[in-house]
Amino acid sequence: MPMANSKNAHEQMSGQLKDDIAVQDAGAATAGHAVKGHGQEHNDRGDPDVAARLGLSPSQGEAVLRDASSVIGQNLSLPDIEAAARIFALLGDGGRLQLVLRCMERPQTVSELAEAAGMSQSLTSHHLRHLRDQRILASERRGRHIYYTIDDAHISGVVQDVFAHVTHD
Repeated sequence: MPMANSKNAHEQMSGQLKDDIAVQDAGAATAGHAVKGHGQEHNDRGDPDVAARLGLSPSQGEAVLRDASSVIGQNLSLPDIEAAARIFALLGDGGRLQLVLRCMERPQTVSELAEAAGMSQSLTSHHLRHLRDQRILASERRGRHIYYTIDDAHISGVVQDVFAHVTHD
């Protein structure tokens, strides 16, 4: 890729990356709260700060929480809603989606992913860190290389279901 194109791509991504960092920072703000999953329980179902980060009033936050809990069939909390929104935001970027799709095929190294996506290794690593932080991708060291793969079948199912939906007549 010519340097000018690489620089333009990097500049285009910088705005999105700032948004990603804001999403990550918002997630870090909830780090003090116990999050359901991996043996932990919630301790705050309707935190108004979480509702505000989601762009919702406290009453809207409670309504979303009620509706999501009803549809899913289990008690959720606003941090659950926030975590789901972060995952959808991460998968909403075409470059990160391409990395996820590549990792669905087989385990891949940063250099393989960077080359396939036409991104710098630095930008690829940045995206991979965010995808790993949200447990979309997992990493495993094998000798000198780190291989990235889909964290679990839930993520594969979500991606496959979205593409089935968009291609459905």
